[in-house]
Amino acid sequence: MRGFGYALFNLRGNEMNIKVELLKNYIADFINYRIEDFDIDASQIADTTAIKALSEIQKVIKNESYTDFEVVEEIILIFEKYKIDAGSCHDFC
Repeated sequence: MRGFGYALFNLRGNEMNIKVELLKNYIADFINYRIEDFDIDASQIADTTAIKALSEIQKVIKNESYTDFEVVEEIILIFEKYKIDAGSCHDFC
């Protein structure tokens, strides 16, 4: 018969993963709690980031020294810089 001790023994390898998951949840809950007490203008942050990204994209498009392929690659790099998902259609590797 395998009891509680056996189960604990087998979980020891996963113990660290459980601790990390619990820590992640605690940190996320703590951050969410603190954000409620903190005024954040999400629109202002998003607009600023969007304007920066669009400005960079505009510079790339206006650069006549780039081939069409290079324009796409540069725009993808800008998306990645701002952590915007560009999908995988552009990935020719």
